[in-house]
Amino acid sequence: MIKKSIKSTIPLEMVELQEGSYHVFLKAKVNKKVIRFLLDTGASKTVLDKTFVEEKCAAQQMETIGQSTSSLHATVDESNITYIKEIQLGEVKLKNYLVAVIDLAHVNKTYAGIGKKPIYGILGSDILLEKKAIIDYAKKQMTLK
Repeated sequence: MIKKSIKSTIPLEMVELQEGSYHVFLKAKVNKKVIRFLLDTGASKTVLDKTFVEEKCAAQQMETIGQSTSSLHATVDESNITYIKEIQLGEVKLKNYLVAVIDLAHVNKTYAGIGKKPIYGILGSDILLEKKAIIDYAKKQMTLK
């Protein structure tokens, strides 16, 4: 039996931070909880906020890695990794997916300072490549396979 691949189109939110400078956001579910992600094609790995994982994914065990990690506007000296039971992007579900976990408070402080909503994750190129993402800026949507 041939397994049919799921194709899903996800709406994107384009937010102008400064004139001509944009960030792209989307909503996804992490262990059935809806969260706001920043779409970052330059991020090598998908990231979740450490506080979110500790509070909302309580059973998740994190492994600390001593490697410093660069994120928006800062370098974090310590990061963690963990397997997330389920990440759902539209109709596409990723089971037991390995993500990086860092404190995104500095990012959210920046967003709060300019009156923007917080994020709890950064969708990186690991998922974008695996799911053959097509980002359509004109239609403000992303398609995954």
